[in-house]
Amino acid sequence: MSEEKTEKPTEKKLRDARKDGEVPVSPDVTAAAVLFGALLVMKSAGDYFVDHVRALTRIGFDFSENTRDATAINRALAHIGIQGLLLMLPFLAACLVAGLVGGAFQTGLNASLKPVSPKFDSLNPANGVKKLFSLRSLINLLKLIIKAILIGVVLWVGIRTLMPMIIGLAYETPLDISQIAWRTLSMLFALGVLLFILVGAADWSVQHWLFIRDKRMSKDEQKREYKESEGDPEIKGKRKEFAKELVFGDPRQRVAKAKVMVVNPTHYAVALAYEPDDFGLPQVVAKGVDDGALELRAFAHNQGIPIVANPPLARALYQVELGDAIPEQLFETVAVVLRWVDGLGRDHGDGDGNGALPC
Repeated sequence: MSEEKTEKPTEKKLRDARKDGEVPVSPDVTAAAVLFGALLVMKSAGDYFVDHVRALTRIGFDFSENTRDATAINRALAHIGIQGLLLMLPFLAACLVAGLVGGAFQTGLNASLKPVSPKFDSLNPANGVKKLFSLRSLINLLKLIIKAILIGVVLWVGIRTLMPMIIGLAYETPLDISQIAWRTLSMLFALGVLLFILVGAADWSVQHWLFIRDKRMSKDEQKREYKESEGDPEIKGKRKEFAKELVFGDPRQRVAKAKVMVVNPTHYAVALAYEPDDFGLPQVVAKGVDDGALELRAFAHNQGIPIVANPPLARALYQVELGDAIPEQLFETVAVVLRWVDGLGRDHGDGDGNGALPC
């Protein structure tokens, strides 16, 4: 039986989910952005749209219902199509840009093909039934009901308010009709923007809560992730204790823990310790230059610690801070040294460094 997931997701799990394209997204926020973009176009290019609405209105009034000429009908339909296209193009462009901006605002320009890749587990009927009766499905159903009620109320209030004006259109000129229609449309768009901003804000909060809820972790998952990203806490504690010993301990005691000493051979001396089970990587436990190097080397010789003469490696290792692991660029060279030491054996260490590994 799997452990219950009761813990909040870690930052790493949220980052990994984001890389896979899993982010909380509300379609209502995108819808609000689209309506807002359309409203901006309507407000900023009102004269342009009024002219085309007026042209469409005029075509409708000029087109006689008694017309039987197919050529005239085709010409009128083509004219209506052109005017309608010119009227809709700015709307479509604004809605496209606003929709992209609304999506980017929620996802942070996070691009991933994983959400659209085929998932074979979705073909499992049992998974489909579970999703059908899940909390997310219930919330989505309630959200649809609430939105339908809100939109219905807004439309009812709007139509009731506008009904006297709609009846009065029969006595207006085509120019006045187009202007009134445009103002009415702008007002409806403004109401739609306000409605979807409120609904979108509430829905995004719900989607974010559901997203965090779906990403919850068990205590074991958190421990495993911590070990993978930060290292085993037990090993990490050993590292801290070892680093403290390096700072405050006797250099000769530090050299005694070394697996090998790399020398210049006279100017630099660096002692390396390597305990794979405790620290993972070789560490610099002692280092010295000139007289200090000679002193460390003499102590290593007395302790039977193998001494390797490799001036470039010794100079590079001397730049590493005391207690730090060797840098990645030295992995291969140090691995060769350690293999040589393992083959040589501690009891056969060369105290003078003569006959050690070639540079």
